[in-house]
Amino acid sequence: MASRSGHVRAFCPWPFNEGGGLAVEPFIQCVRQLSPQWVVPLDELSSQVLQQIGIGRLQGGATPLPADVVALVQRSLGDPAGYSLFAARRRAYESALAARIPVPAQADVNHVDACLSFAGAHHYPVVLKQEGSRGGVGAFILESEAALREFTAAGSWGRSGPAWVIQAFVPGELGMHAVFADHGRVLAQVSAVQTVRRSQRVTAPSSVVRLMQHEQMAASCAAFVAATGASGLHGWDFQIDPAGKAWMIEHNPRPISISHLGGLVGSDLCRALATACGAAGEEACVSTNSARPRDVALFPDEWQRDPRSPMLYEAFHDAPWDDQPLFTALLQDNVRLI
Repeated sequence: MASRSGHVRAFCPWPFNEGGGLAVEPFIQCVRQLSPQWVVPLDELSSQVLQQIGIGRLQGGATPLPADVVALVQRSLGDPAGYSLFAARRRAYESALAARIPVPAQADVNHVDACLSFAGAHHYPVVLKQEGSRGGVGAFILESEAALREFTAAGSWGRSGPAWVIQAFVPGELGMHAVFADHGRVLAQVSAVQTVRRSQRVTAPSSVVRLMQHEQMAASCAAFVAATGASGLHGWDFQIDPAGKAWMIEHNPRPISISHLGGLVGSDLCRALATACGAAGEEACVSTNSARPRDVALFPDEWQRDPRSPMLYEAFHDAPWDDQPLFTALLQDNVRLI
């Protein structure tokens, strides 16, 4: 989808090789051709691949990784010791615990007995999540032992595919926090809370959010960034309990749905990235907490949920009006003809 933007100046496909893995040569050629100042992964797969390059071990690559390519990725992602690679949820939990960030109890599971033992210790409901899932897909809230047994008995759960984790359930509202960081230091950030979901499913993605600056989420994420030496655009999900305490439930080593919206409340993450790259005409990013909260209707989510939603007019509508090719691509991929 990103390649369909009208703002893209070059597109370099990165094909799989005959063995089914990604070869490193296309990436090296792209770096040589474009001389980028920063590399930004946009999804879980690209994050995992870049992390492998950053530690100098991309499976399937026949060519040794040049030192300058590794250095570019390390500058973009931060300290390799903090990379999560293929266990993003487990590593995020471990990093949060070490940094004394509030997190619900969590454990790796691959058998129903392990799930039942965890639920017995932490009570129902519990949340089962699969590594590599996102947007609430691959996350399941199970209210009882019967529901847990039924879920784990279905299909190939626990036998193949990405690993699963089980997490204690925290009631409350969903919060999210996005940052731009440079080697363990947060340079710009924005928080939001979910006000409308795209569907009735409890784990459905947000379609309307309220942007703000949230001190506890900000402090937790700053501690996480410092502990892992992270760089680049990162995002986290929180559950804010009825007492107002924010519990970190997930880390995404990539941009999230609010990462480009910080300028609406005084902290522009994208401008901070441009400044870090030395972009001409970009002044140092100054984060403020003075801007009032802003409601944002996320595109195309709120439009899909209800084409007549008043939030499409009353809130800031996050449609890419300045990018006709991308706008058209989003419509083409989301319109359903009846």
